[in-house]
Amino acid sequence: MNLKILLYSFVFTSCFISSNVKFTEKDILSVDEAFILSSKIVKNKVSVSWNIKPGYYLYKKSILIKSDNDSLKHNYVSKNQSTISDEFFGDSIIFKDFLEIDANLLQLHPLERKDIKIIYQGCAEGKYCYPEVIKSL
Repeated sequence: MNLKILLYSFVFTSCFISSNVKFTEKDILSVDEAFILSSKIVKNKVSVSWNIKPGYYLYKKSILIKSDNDSLKHNYVSKNQSTISDEFFGDSIIFKDFLEIDANLLQLHPLERKDIKIIYQGCAEGKYCYPEVIKSL
């Protein structure tokens, strides 16, 4: 019995230590450095773009523009799109290098335009996936 506990403790500790090494690598950029976000609201349109550093990508299915709890339909203006086979999410469409999207704000009341959020998630290739990011405009 004690040998089993010792063995499980060793395996758990080894996995914990090696998993922490992945998350503390110095060559992984912060989320704001990996995905440089720019946004602007002009007239009745919000435009959002990301400069995506080499070796990083954004998941298409994670990108949302929201006002309150409603998702706004957005258009892809400029993109470098490809498909990867992700071990957790299966086949996934990703964006590299640069991405620009826009959404029409005509359907929003002027007061709702003050609570617009951009949501996205990305990864450092083969190293680390960032948690979902929520930015308020």
